[in-house]
Amino acid sequence: MRVTVVLCISFLLFMQMGCNNGPSKAVIPIDSMKLIMWDMMKADEWFSRKVIKDTNANRNKEDVKLYEMVFKVYGITKERYYSSYRYYEGRPVSFKRLIDSLEAYANRERIKRYETERGGSANPTK
Repeated sequence: MRVTVVLCISFLLFMQMGCNNGPSKAVIPIDSMKLIMWDMMKADEWFSRKVIKDTNANRNKEDVKLYEMVFKVYGITKERYYSSYRYYEGRPVSFKRLIDSLEAYANRERIKRYETERGGSANPTK
């Protein structure tokens, strides 16, 4: 009887571990990931504008330096970022949530910048 109970409990524990579909602790949460991706895109944009002005810029080395700066600001490693990216990319629903969140964040930033440049609200009814 004891053996049967122990086997049943062990089986249930293994089943529970196998059914865990949530992200591991190593995966960067969506709210943090969107900010990191936003800064990575800004770094790419800044470098693209620099290359247009300075054709002698070494693209590979400069890009790596910019990315390393972003990783340092957020206190993550390149490996953790890319493994988290692959995690989301392999899960279409989570990836869509990440991209939608990033798009919403970008729109809020654009509106904020517009309001700052215009010296007031972007809403014409105010």
